[in-house]
Amino acid sequence: MRRLSFLFALLLLASCGLDRPEVARVGQAEVDPAELRQLVSLQQALAQLSGGGCGQPTAGESGEAACDRQALSGELLWLGVEGYASDHDLVAGDHDVNEAVDQLEAQVGGEALDEALAARSLTREDLQELGRKILTIRAVRSAVAEDEIGAEELRRLYGERILEFTTIEADHILVETEEEARTEYRRLRDATRSEFEAEARRVSTEPGSEDTGGSVGRAVASTFAEPFAAAAAALRPGEVSQPVQTQFGWHVIYLIDEDVEPFAEAKPALIEPLADEAFQTWLERRAEELDVSVNPRYGRFESRTFSVSAVHTTDPDGSVAPSP
Repeated sequence: MRRLSFLFALLLLASCGLDRPEVARVGQAEVDPAELRQLVSLQQALAQLSGGGCGQPTAGESGEAACDRQALSGELLWLGVEGYASDHDLVAGDHDVNEAVDQLEAQVGGEALDEALAARSLTREDLQELGRKILTIRAVRSAVAEDEIGAEELRRLYGERILEFTTIEADHILVETEEEARTEYRRLRDATRSEFEAEARRVSTEPGSEDTGGSVGRAVASTFAEPFAAAAAALRPGEVSQPVQTQFGWHVIYLIDEDVEPFAEAKPALIEPLADEAFQTWLERRAEELDVSVNPRYGRFESRTFSVSAVHTTDPDGSVAPSP
């Protein structure tokens, strides 16, 4: 009876590991040890070229284990986005991949690049494939973030941050009091640019205005004091503003030219500050859909970042089991 109980216990222990992947599984895709070793070799080659380490070891973790985690995390993220990328035609093309590799070569030198790869039995094709994955992940991140944030919210943010996307060229007259500024406005509201600049040379208190004619040059509106920027952006070229107060004094502004970046071109800048949060929210849902599994010997899978974190024996649920 005791022997049967012992055999039954062994069967239970064996069955617990039957569905555990050798390295990791994302949906139907498996990462096997040979694939992981090649991924690690690529990370080591890049680390050598950058002069840094492969992975960031946590307390008590070996450098080798940290490098494994980094390489595996990158591959898990790729497998997590691969289907979406294919469905939405977001896979990076040869031109972009070659351009990225060329940039790396320009930074480290072609000979050093080839030596680092050859030392690990890698080829340029292996590097290009890694580059394709990285560029595709970036494209998916942006596309997913745009969907998660939504067009209405992006339009609202565009209007709220319009001064960041507006470039102005202007002249101004700076005086000390509102009364002086109103006098200048009444005198100049229908003035030509040359007339405005002549007056700026005569009365403006800004240092150097006698030479510049009150020119502030051409710059993004948001780089100016907010009241000045808002007043200038509200004008049409050739118009003169009502008096505007900033911490420097009172201004009257003549708008020479204005260029507003269209919403479609501004979208990447609107999305970027929100992209990580939106992408991570999507990744959590994706992890549930794909049923990701990582062999505990490599660490613990973190669904929010689709990465592997280190597991220590002191972790409450971090007992490290041997691979099947």
